[in-house]
Amino acid sequence: MTLGEAKNKVYMLLDEHSAGGEIEHDEDIEKKMTAFFDTAQKTLAQIRKIVREKTVRPVSGVTAYDMPDDFHALYRVWADGRPATNRFRWRSGQILLPEGSASEVIVEYFALPGTIPPDAPDSYKFEIAPDACECMPYYVAAQQLLPDLVTDYGAMLQMYNYQVSLLAAAQPGENRRVTQSLFRG
Repeated sequence: MTLGEAKNKVYMLLDEHSAGGEIEHDEDIEKKMTAFFDTAQKTLAQIRKIVREKTVRPVSGVTAYDMPDDFHALYRVWADGRPATNRFRWRSGQILLPEGSASEVIVEYFALPGTIPPDAPDSYKFEIAPDACECMPYYVAAQQLLPDLVTDYGAMLQMYNYQVSLLAAAQPGENRRVTQSLFRG
C-alpha cells in the first residue's frame, strides 16, 4: 500500500467528502497524517515482523561484524548454508565470528521500518506486510479524531484494535511442516 492510498482511506473513514462526493483533502488533517502513519507502521512492525538478511563473508583478522542500522532483533543465523549452532556470539549490535568458523554467514533479522519523512510523496510504499497496512488507516483516523470534542475517536480505535488482533503473528517458515502434513492426506 502506498501513503497516498492509505491517506485516501483515512479521508473515507473520516467522511471528508464534498457535496459532489469527491474526497476533500483538509490541510490540518494532511499535516499530521504522515507522522501518524509513521507511528502506526513502527508499532505494527512489532507484530507483523519485517524479516531481512545480511550476508557476512568473514575476513581474516576480523571477528566483529556490524549489523545494519535497521536491525531490531535476531531471527536466525545460517553458516555455509546450514542452521548455525551456538558458536556465534552477539555484542552491541555486532555478530562475533571466530576465525575459520564459516566462509559465509547469513543473518536473518527483524528490522525496524525507517522513519517516513514529513515530505514523503504519496507514492511512498510502506515496509510492513499488506495485511498490517490495512490496519493503519483506522489508527490514523482515530488520532485525527482524538482532539475533536464532538466526534468520538473510540470507534476508530476499536476497529484498529480489532484489525490488529486478526493479524497473523507467525513468522515466515514457522509451522510449515505442520501445515504440509495436514494437506498430504
